[in-house]
Amino acid sequence: MTTSPEKWQTWIESRNRFFSNPTGFLSVLDLVWLTDQPQEVTGLSGMWWAEGTTVHVKDSTTGDHSWNVSERPETMFDFDGIVVELAERNHQMVVRPRDPSSPMLKSFEGVVTFDYDERFCVPATFTPFEAPKEVVVDSVVEGFTIAYVSPGVLEFEIDGVKQKLTTFEKIGSEDLTIYYKDATSGNLSYGTGRMVTANKQLDGSFLIDFNYSGNFPCSYTDFATCPVAPHENKLAVAIEAGEKKPIYRNTAEGIISQVH
Repeated sequence: MTTSPEKWQTWIESRNRFFSNPTGFLSVLDLVWLTDQPQEVTGLSGMWWAEGTTVHVKDSTTGDHSWNVSERPETMFDFDGIVVELAERNHQMVVRPRDPSSPMLKSFEGVVTFDYDERFCVPATFTPFEAPKEVVVDSVVEGFTIAYVSPGVLEFEIDGVKQKLTTFEKIGSEDLTIYYKDATSGNLSYGTGRMVTANKQLDGSFLIDFNYSGNFPCSYTDFATCPVAPHENKLAVAIEAGEKKPIYRNTAEGIISQVH
């Protein structure tokens, strides 16, 4: 059940492309929760505020502008040379400027991973709930929660010890998404957890290859609203596979060299 070296390398390259995207998460300069009071946003000119799902900016250079994002949860556009993301989170509007010349993006040299270990590629049995249920998880933003739909749990063994993880639906696929913590979390891997896909097999079983465990964007930056792995998805075993803790991280105080 091991993967080919070529497939493993292709995944690493895809992760590097994700994080090195010039308008991706490592290009974000700030995360501002908008209110009805005008305020400044790092990297952007003007004063920004929101009324419901309409975002306004009053700017002496480019003039006054407004955007209504009620028809979709987020939108991105160019504003005075900077890509701006507007999004609704927990019924509040946020703005995130994205700059390809951001210090965090320039400092990124590639993801850091454990060596591939076939011990962490395991078959799993799916046990569905009577009906899919909503699971609410915390996020890295205090007081902000995220709801996901869980169809059931996956059970498997690592080193002869039975394990169980709550799964989430993967839109447009029969595969399942898992957010989990393990004994490496907060030490060798990032503290809020990692994500991995459980691939459905032809016989209806699933295969979880933890070597493809990826970090959330919040492992690199404070300017994200990523989920925290649900409480029941804390494994006692050390999953020394997949992405390790990043070396650099972008915070409101600047780039720090070691993530804690």
